[in-house]
Amino acid sequence: MSTQIKAINMPKWGMEMSEGDINAWYFKIGDNIKVGDDLVDVETSKIVNTVTAADGGVLRAIVANPGETHAVGALLGVLAAADTSDADIQAFISSRSAAPAVEAVEEPAAVQPTVADTVAVTTQPAAPIEPSAPATSGLGELAEGDDDSAVAASPVARRLAAEYGVNLNNINGTGRHGRVSKRDLEQAVTAAGGRLISSSSAQTGSIEYGDDSQVKATPVARRLAGELGINLLECRVSGDRNRVCKADVEAAAALKNKLPMQGTAGSSTTGDSFEVQAISGMRKTIAARLQASKQSAPHFRVQIDAEIDALLAARGQINQANSDAKVSVNDFIIKACASALMKVPALNVQFDGDEVKHFQNADISVAVAIDEGLITPIITSANQKGLVGISNEVRDLATRAKLNRLKPEEFQGGSFCISNLGMYGIKQFDAIINPPQGAILAVGAGEQRPVVKDGQLAIATVVSLTLSSDHRIIDGAVAAQFMSVLKSYLEQPATMLG
Repeated sequence: MSTQIKAINMPKWGMEMSEGDINAWYFKIGDNIKVGDDLVDVETSKIVNTVTAADGGVLRAIVANPGETHAVGALLGVLAAADTSDADIQAFISSRSAAPAVEAVEEPAAVQPTVADTVAVTTQPAAPIEPSAPATSGLGELAEGDDDSAVAASPVARRLAAEYGVNLNNINGTGRHGRVSKRDLEQAVTAAGGRLISSSSAQTGSIEYGDDSQVKATPVARRLAGELGINLLECRVSGDRNRVCKADVEAAAALKNKLPMQGTAGSSTTGDSFEVQAISGMRKTIAARLQASKQSAPHFRVQIDAEIDALLAARGQINQANSDAKVSVNDFIIKACASALMKVPALNVQFDGDEVKHFQNADISVAVAIDEGLITPIITSANQKGLVGISNEVRDLATRAKLNRLKPEEFQGGSFCISNLGMYGIKQFDAIINPPQGAILAVGAGEQRPVVKDGQLAIATVVSLTLSSDHRIIDGAVAAQFMSVLKSYLEQPATMLG
């Protein structure tokens, strides 16, 4: 019988991935799954990817619930034939997990599983909610409307909407990609005068964690866990020396709605409100990498100004001659950096602390701001590509980056990085090196400035460029040479297009 049971496991996307956060399931328990179906969205430290079905069958169990964090290879759910017994399903789950508690989301929307029901997978409907559970009377217009099955919503929000008798068409979604979240639903119910389901009746499953005294944790994290009633075994481990840190405890507490309001001791209450938000996996990764970069890499900076009037004229000619082209100044800068790296290959490197990797082609990372932080998609072999090709590739990568749909190999690596804040009117800034790369270029806004040409005062469009380099592997003279070559390419763009 076990041969009919198929595991849905946490995949590994990229060398750096060790865990993922469960975002949303696309199917419910009892749904038929075909090979290739999108099953569940998983958020890693950089992107949101979708786990697809490698096998067909009936979704018999969901082991990993939205909001939870699971390691690579962990069991997320179970597929099996419809006639596979519940006992076989539970035995399979128990063999794969030390904590076999499973959320069994049933088809009927008006039932609520109890804690006992979630210990073992069951096909029996859970007990109906008592009339005294949520007070849905008085929700008024929230219950009215057309069919809401097409409304984008998280599985938890959709299940709770059915329990409250709320039509999702009436809820303004603020979750990822505009989906209605559990919080959106609860805020709407509260605003309409309804009562929320208590935490005890809303509990859909629990795991009994054992003694956490042997879990490695920082003193602050252990003390905070005691104050919030968090078992350290519940927490992900992201601190130094493989210890649970304060942020890990806060993240676990936020998932259980136990995070207390923060305030300054002795301060008076002013009525100001604020929201406590757990740090996302992406933000924690960015913080750790940049902190490590600043602490380990001795940054030194060189700055130069480049006149880009000739570049702007060339850009206008290219875009006018090709109706499909939308070449930007940043595309020119990418091409110029790639060409300059071919002239000064000592900057086209990565450094891991022990070895220096020299690249034959310029793989340019371009910093793109997204809601969760920052990601750096890569234009591979930019030195071999034309401006229109670079422009099209940048737009494609930036669009998919903002939708969290990049593949790991499209943003991991790179031999050089560009960060451009010119579109925000920033004249000049310093950027932090993106390890393991050896350097990063900070690009300011192009603006008209007075310049002296042949002893005469004139006006030119000038952009300020600041290069941050890792002094362990890049000398000042090398950085200066690169900036000089880069300035020449930007001021005479035809020389890099030949």
